[in-house]
Amino acid sequence: MRQKNEKLKVYEFLYNRLPFSNTEQEEYNAMQRAEALEAEFEKYLSGIDMTNISVHWHCEVILDEAHEFVNVLMVTDYCYYLFVLHDLKGVHYINPFNILCNEQHEAVLDLNRSRNLYETFKHELIDEGKFQRPIIIKYVMMNAEFKTKTRKSELFLSKENLPYYLRAIEHSAVIRKKYRPNVLPT
Repeated sequence: MRQKNEKLKVYEFLYNRLPFSNTEQEEYNAMQRAEALEAEFEKYLSGIDMTNISVHWHCEVILDEAHEFVNVLMVTDYCYYLFVLHDLKGVHYINPFNILCNEQHEAVLDLNRSRNLYETFKHELIDEGKFQRPIIIKYVMMNAEFKTKTRKSELFLSKENLPYYLRAIEHSAVIRKKYRPNVLPT
């Protein structure tokens, strides 16, 4: 179902054949982490019926001159689901500026960028007709050691809750299609 990112294939081919700059090495390491996270996420997808769901992997968009990576885009007849996978561990908190910080008070993830990500996809994923499918963004924390203190965010999805969330997507894709009212042309 999922294919390896083309850019990662090139990096793997060139690794140990050409010297990498620090930036290239960092990008290569990040792509390897993303590949491992996507492989783990794919195992969860194998537990649901994908008949009414289409999945697209590795989408990179540019927001405010910086790259943002969406690992998985799931599409049903009624909704778009964007999943950004992370392997953060340890205790984190969300500061008053909506930035996820670790225990050392270092910024880890700017949750404000999710709004920009939403707007970007809203302009790209335009449905025909009057109905525009909702776009739901989730940051999936694939490490069981990730915890948040203070306030929670609806943007986060834990590894423990992922199977239930995917089952809900599967169920809503089937139920809504099954009970959709017949609309006759006039």
